[in-house]
Amino acid sequence: MNNFCKIFKEKKFVLISSLPENNPELAKAAVDSGTDVLKVHINVVHHASGTAFGSLAEEKTNLEKIISVTKNAGVPVGIVPGAKPGIGPCELNPLVGMGFDFFSIYAAHLSPTGLDLKEIGKMVALDSSYHPYEAKFLAKMGVDACEASVIPGNGYGYPLSVQDLLKYQCIVQEFNGAVIVPTQRVIKPTDLSPLIRTGVRGLMIGAVVAGKEVSEFEKSVRSYRKAIEKYENNV
Repeated sequence: MNNFCKIFKEKKFVLISSLPENNPELAKAAVDSGTDVLKVHINVVHHASGTAFGSLAEEKTNLEKIISVTKNAGVPVGIVPGAKPGIGPCELNPLVGMGFDFFSIYAAHLSPTGLDLKEIGKMVALDSSYHPYEAKFLAKMGVDACEASVIPGNGYGYPLSVQDLLKYQCIVQEFNGAVIVPTQRVIKPTDLSPLIRTGVRGLMIGAVVAGKEVSEFEKSVRSYRKAIEKYENNV
């Protein structure tokens, strides 16, 4: 069992930090502030942060430093390898060799051959065009976690709603594995109690709620960590 899968066995609810840029200082701030998992990107323009992430060659030096930070702390680190259809072993094997614990890819961008890789965890994202029944079959395909990225781009940054919770809960009921909710909506620490009750297993915070500066990101991670611990101590 890889480190990414183990974290869901060890913890009731997992806090994931999605870095707004591949900055080792941001990674260290997130790790020191209590994140359970870290996620980075290459080959993509990130809608929420407005960051254009470069190729593996362009980002490699910083990625290696980030991996060093996370490995020393025992924090799994994953990567979004791109945002185009057909991503498979040719793109993923070099990332396995670098020491990434999991990949995170939209279902529409992942080649079926990527599911055959045994050395790395698999988080597959459903987008706003999803149907709940699709989540039912992800686990059967060997997917470890489902990222519920189901909010349309024009809905980013708006408050979390009960309708959003219904969408997440539908996916939880269909997917036999860990469902992760990213902060496409502004999910505040005070929203965690109803969110956790839907059955989702993790929250992935990023630029929408945590900002892009090191001090701001660090403060945000601490606030979510504190809210998670408060919830777990009261149940």
